Amino acid sequence: MKDAKAIGEEAEARHKEWVSRLDGSRGDLQGRLDALGAQRERVTTTTFRRLFEFLERIDQRARLAALESLGTLGVSREEVRQFAAQYVEAGGVLSGAVTATLTGAGASAVTTGLVTSFATAGTGAAISGLSGAAANSALLAWLGGGSLAAGGFGVAGGTVVLGGIAAAPAIAVAGFVIAREGEKAKTQAIEYSGEVDRKVGQIESAIALLERAGRRIDELSQVITELDRQANRAIDALWALEGMFDPGDDQHIRRFAMAMQLAKAESELLRVPLFTDNGDINVQTELLLSHSRRLLGAVA
Repeated sequence: MKDAKAIGEEAEARHKEWVSRLDGSRGDLQGRLDALGAQRERVTTTTFRRLFEFLERIDQRARLAALESLGTLGVSREEVRQFAAQYVEAGGVLSGAVTATLTGAGASAVTTGLVTSFATAGTGAAISGLSGAAANSALLAWLGGGSLAAGGFGVAGGTVVLGGIAAAPAIAVAGFVIAREGEKAKTQAIEYSGEVDRKVGQIESAIALLERAGRRIDELSQVITELDRQANRAIDALWALEGMFDPGDDQHIRRFAMAMQLAKAESELLRVPLFTDNGDINVQTELLLSHSRRLLGAVA
């Protein structure tokens, strides 16, 4: 009975320790996601705003001609509409004339129509659902619901996704004392310890996933930072043409296209879901990162 109690208490303590580590990893990833959300907000409300304000300043003919020219330079109007919707979703305002140019609709087209039509484009989820903690998968649902160790929403979400690894195994240590035979109690304690080992293995896998996600978020943040620096340089060059922008001038169009390409790349990285529906890290992020690095290399 004494051995059973010792084995059970050691296993119970081991499980609590690993749940605490999991909670720490969750908190670390939550912090990274919040920082990425704040970065997304800054880019959307400053860099994108400067680009759309330039579009507001030029006349309708020049605006239409400039946007039409982008197709031959690798930026479709659809992609421009997507990050325009992202800008509006973050609280930005577009005039009816700019909205009409982007949507191809009549001058009476309204900004809300732009959001309705394009907020889900390319992601399968509303852009607003990707803000903040970007909790667009079941695995991330438990990131925002309180401490795992404290038995908050985190445990409830984790139970659904990870098979209850944050909940202690069913047989409590107190249950061993109820067994009248010492050998039977010890057998139960050993089984309990084995179940804890299994759950600890699952927790280790979950922590490894969260750490990989954290590294991917760091990559995204670093590349977005460099894209934003280059995008603002390109937008500065564009604003230097204020009052003189001529869509028939190849140099002017190249400046416009460069600003749009960099802003489009930022928009894609800020929209891409970090996880797939089954909880794996989304490989699409790697493809977008590679594309963005090539773009940055070309700019440099």
